[in-house]
Amino acid sequence: MPRPVACTIIANNYLAFARVFAASFREHHPNGEVHVLVVDGAEPPHDARSEPFIRHSVERLQIPDFPNLAFRYSLLELSTALKPSFLAYLLRSLGVQGVAYFDPDILVTADLEPVFGALATHDLLLTPHITAPLEDERVPGEHDILVSGAYNLGFVAVAAGERSFAFLDWWRRRLHFECLHDVARGLFVDQRWMDLAPAFVPRTRILHDPGLNVAYWNLPHRRLERREGAWWVEGQPLRFFHFSGFDPLQPQRLSRFQNRYEFADRPDIAPLFAEYARLVAAAGHEQLSKTPYRFSRFANGVAVPEVARRALQGADPHGRRWNDPFATTGPDSYFEWLRAPVLADHQPPLPRLALLLWDRRPDLQARFPRPDGADRVAFGEWFVAAAAQEGIDPAFVTALAEGLRRIGAGPVAAEREAAAERLFAAPGDERAPFESDARALTPDLVAWLTADAGFEPGRRPRIPHFALSLYRQRADLRRVFPDPLGRDRDAFALWLVTSGRLEHGLPAALLAPTLRTLSWRRRLYARLWWHRHRREDRRVERVGPPPAAGPTPDADAKPAARREIVAPRHGVNVVGWADAPTGVGEACRGTLRALEHAGIPLALYNLGGSADSPQRASRTAGELPFETILYHVNADMMETVGRQLPRGLTAGRRAIGYWFWELSYFPREFAPAFRRVDELWAPSRFCLETFRTLAPVPVHWMPPCVAPPSASPLDRSTLGIDPECVLFLNVFDTLSVPERKNPFGLLAAFAEVATRSAVPVHLALKITHAEAEPELIAELQERARGSPVTLLTGGMTRAELDALLATCDAYVSLHRSEGLGLPLIEALYLDKPVIATGYGGVTDFFDESTGFVVSHRLVALERPRGPYPSGSVWADPDLEHAAGLMLEVAADPQRAAARGRAGHERVAALYGVEAAAARFRARLGAVTTSVASCVLV
Repeated sequence: MPRPVACTIIANNYLAFARVFAASFREHHPNGEVHVLVVDGAEPPHDARSEPFIRHSVERLQIPDFPNLAFRYSLLELSTALKPSFLAYLLRSLGVQGVAYFDPDILVTADLEPVFGALATHDLLLTPHITAPLEDERVPGEHDILVSGAYNLGFVAVAAGERSFAFLDWWRRRLHFECLHDVARGLFVDQRWMDLAPAFVPRTRILHDPGLNVAYWNLPHRRLERREGAWWVEGQPLRFFHFSGFDPLQPQRLSRFQNRYEFADRPDIAPLFAEYARLVAAAGHEQLSKTPYRFSRFANGVAVPEVARRALQGADPHGRRWNDPFATTGPDSYFEWLRAPVLADHQPPLPRLALLLWDRRPDLQARFPRPDGADRVAFGEWFVAAAAQEGIDPAFVTALAEGLRRIGAGPVAAEREAAAERLFAAPGDERAPFESDARALTPDLVAWLTADAGFEPGRRPRIPHFALSLYRQRADLRRVFPDPLGRDRDAFALWLVTSGRLEHGLPAALLAPTLRTLSWRRRLYARLWWHRHRREDRRVERVGPPPAAGPTPDADAKPAARREIVAPRHGVNVVGWADAPTGVGEACRGTLRALEHAGIPLALYNLGGSADSPQRASRTAGELPFETILYHVNADMMETVGRQLPRGLTAGRRAIGYWFWELSYFPREFAPAFRRVDELWAPSRFCLETFRTLAPVPVHWMPPCVAPPSASPLDRSTLGIDPECVLFLNVFDTLSVPERKNPFGLLAAFAEVATRSAVPVHLALKITHAEAEPELIAELQERARGSPVTLLTGGMTRAELDALLATCDAYVSLHRSEGLGLPLIEALYLDKPVIATGYGGVTDFFDESTGFVVSHRLVALERPRGPYPSGSVWADPDLEHAAGLMLEVAADPQRAAARGRAGHERVAALYGVEAAAARFRARLGAVTTSVASCVLV
């Protein structure tokens, strides 16, 4: 048998375990070696030469961005994440046939010849958690094994070789970012990944020897006995026992991870545990267990909260901004970022760490729905009170506690809250709440009860403190008005001054501030309602908002309160559907390309592959390290996406919206989206003017980056098209409102072209997402019948679409409006003549010098079309003029080509990567160097 080499990984507090393991291994393998990786600071005082192992510091592994890794992970996660790196390091540096890893809480009780002998013929050795069913209802059960992984990674052995090194490299890369103890998301540190090993490594051997890796999980199938001074199990030598979950300082408990056995149930194993406890105690465990972990504190000694580790996992796992998150000096340390208040001019100064905790706690989200808005004070009070219990150092709490004191919150507010709750009786109670408690309404208490509960200057109508006290007591109110300080604000206020006043006998003094801040129509309605109901003896039992009167809630809304913040940190986070096969996705990809070309640090938070069915971003969606967030998300999706993203990583940061819109009228129902951004980027001047009509934030014209298509033309015969004809092409997506794209108008115009043209002509209509509109496709096929028209309804890759565009002779679009006109730009990049309606965002690059402009008249929509409301205006292209222009292009291809070349020059200068990169660099530079403003979300 070759020289046996074993290894383990510890922090200093586990030094005694490593000593016992190494000594037991060396006892049965005198010529063997034990290597220990210490993932910690300097060791406690001892003579390293006397240890039964060879010590290695983590610096030897040369882990990229190691401080960031050590911060993101707990001790368990970090130790297991380094396992493949340590194994590869030992295999390469020692030049041995193989290395076996053992957890430090293992005792070797016999030689391991079956293990090291198997490395001669196999690349990877594993032991399963269980080898037979678990039939009882105890823990761990079979479901627990499925959740944690089929193989126990307290042991793994790897042979040297190219196959093994390739596997270790894959394992290392996965564990660098996803070695998480997060069973709910299907991850249990390194173990779940190893379930794939037998499929990846053909020469994997699953060891079923009952004497290997005996532990609490397989004790139902293992019986131990002591014979002639040796341990045996099921008639085989016990080779090593894994004391997982056993605490030698509490030796009466077999393992904290199981409830199946007590020592009284298993007298066969009790002597072994007693012996092991004695060995670990003799190795100095009681004293060593108190050794502090190097990576448990910031550089200034403040304890690292667990939530701060998880936050970094989502904010900056690549160390783009905080390569060393433990550092506490400098203007942009992670420590100060966690402490800094979100929306500093709003009181109290809520630290970002508090919102990061809120993001991870559904109970807090239910209790404080708007922690950075209306529930700010109540949430701040909870955070101060619960900080010690949550393991949060006073360094993150002091400023908040002082801010609460300054505004009379904290204990004072808690007393007032309790007094307010005593004033109210639940509906149906016999007594009117204020009849016997009216004397409790002191001037100070009345002032507090009627004060704005949201601390949001400018928000109307006012929702006072006492209204939220009522709200918290009544489940029916919470059900009917889920967002009483947001979208349900008007309805909740109207209920308060009508049904709420009647149900609770509320005095006019408490209601006056709310009544005064209602719109005049709602105020009138409330007064009439009260006069009609005040003589009724019964109380209203059913809660619900009265019929709406007057303008919608947003009609009277004022711009959200604003504040001054420091300049954003260098770099930009891009949030968008970067994989979507749509125009929104293509625009996002173009922005990423331009930002990278501009040398601007960027991070992508990828919402997925479809903007049409948005799901919550997956755990690998991306990161948000920088202080500027660019939302490649249209206005109608801002609210949905905003709720998906962690509030602790978005609140208080500079938010830029990059919105596309197709009509000159921007619907008022989208107006709340403005509150989620600090500025807007409009992709065209057409969009710029549209947004300016409602925008309370700055709007900038920012033409996007559009990459030129790169593909060779297709063989037309494969499409059933005459290679000698003049081929016109139009591409549209059924999800982009077909009436706006106007394919029926195009078919009508082309029918005239086909009749009058002196040369053969053909029209190809590529329809994306055709399956979504079968009736539309059927009607298009019917109208195209008998004409030289090909409908392409199958799926195409981006490269195939580019090839189709390269195949045509001219591109035609009889759209009724476009926010930008992406297909037209791509066609001009290929020098293709473009015939199109001269309306919408296309006018930035499209005129008589760069294409063939179809005349039009403006018409109003008689009924809603998709997201476009009735009364909106769009273009009605002149079909006869369009047919004439197509005939002109077919008859004079040289003149048409000249305009195509002119269009190429125009779009390259406007949308090329160099031009876009310069624009983005200039605008983001202005944001970085100027004082920015931020809306309260």
